[in-house]
Amino acid sequence: MSEEVKNLNKEKDVKAPGIQANDLKLKPIPEGSHLLEVDDLKMYFHTRDGIVRAVDGVSYTLDPGETLGVVGESGSGKSVTVMTIMGLIQMPPGKIEGGDVRYRGQSLLKMSSKEMEAIRGNDIAMVFQDPMSSLNPVYRIGKQVGESLRIHRGYTKKQAMERAIELLDMVGIPNPDQRVKDYPHQFSGGMRQRVMIAMALSCDPDILIADEPTTALDVTIQAQIIELMKEMQKRNGNAIIMITHDLGVVADMADKIMIMYAGRPVEFGTADQIFYEPIHPYTWGLHNSIPEQTIDEKKPLTPIKGNPPSLIDLPAGCPFAPRCPYAKQICFDKKPEKYTDETGHYSFCHFADDKDFIRAHQPETSRTNPNILRGPASAGSQSASKTATGGEQ
Repeated sequence: MSEEVKNLNKEKDVKAPGIQANDLKLKPIPEGSHLLEVDDLKMYFHTRDGIVRAVDGVSYTLDPGETLGVVGESGSGKSVTVMTIMGLIQMPPGKIEGGDVRYRGQSLLKMSSKEMEAIRGNDIAMVFQDPMSSLNPVYRIGKQVGESLRIHRGYTKKQAMERAIELLDMVGIPNPDQRVKDYPHQFSGGMRQRVMIAMALSCDPDILIADEPTTALDVTIQAQIIELMKEMQKRNGNAIIMITHDLGVVADMADKIMIMYAGRPVEFGTADQIFYEPIHPYTWGLHNSIPEQTIDEKKPLTPIKGNPPSLIDLPAGCPFAPRCPYAKQICFDKKPEKYTDETGHYSFCHFADDKDFIRAHQPETSRTNPNILRGPASAGSQSASKTATGGEQ
């Protein structure tokens, strides 16, 4: 994290127009704490068929200016984790079975609905997966962008509209003074996603959660949206949680990456560790599914065989064992313990500390084979794990 970002986040400008004195983002982060701390979070859904363990022991920390990439197949618990953080899970059937979420040292899970309303969209904002279903089709764009400002900052209708024009201009929408009068259906998919980002950034949040913001967009628009988010982060100093099933999307954006499978993290590390030194077979599968930019030959794609397990009836041992080509009997009989190295890189695999096992099966990268153009830089231009996870779902 740069000193510029650190200084920017030490203290927000209390004199900013309309900012509330009790805004949590004005309070300093307690010493020894992080901006956001997710500690062994468990969110289960109680249904007629049984208990769905949608989030089962997720932990991570996030500091100002950092980007966390959360990668996994559909149904792995990525979105439910952040929806729990935002307080958007309907309970029942959802129930928090354990853990805690702390923002600037204060537990979000212990806050009332009214307290969470003051945080959502103001301190922690979210860009949802499908902008067409997230934007209201009967309201003009300017009204929707300015809504958070009127609620959280007390802006007048005129002030909110002026700021909406500034925000649309900031995210690269041409003729913003005219486009604020348009309806969502008059925007392209990429432009609608830019509007969603403008809405999310309207109150200068500490944390921006992006839930598959590039899904259903072509690769050119994907790159533009990612660059826009990076530019906004550099300008505002906010932290980002980027959720995706595509490893390539977070390749050159994330500082650290969490790989999720069957409702739980299976590996966590820095971007370099996940791309160059992965130690979990599921992460290897995601790597092997990336189309290689080989120099002298073409190779077939290598999908991950099988389907994710039911979250109602999980295997007795490792949840990935039925699909793992390297599984042994212990993998089916016993759940793996968490293995963490001295850098904080961790994995839930029985063989995570077996150097010979890892050396024998770890995918080749550009660091181990110069003929393979695989790593954060090249993966960023690829459609990474779509092949492994069955494409965009």
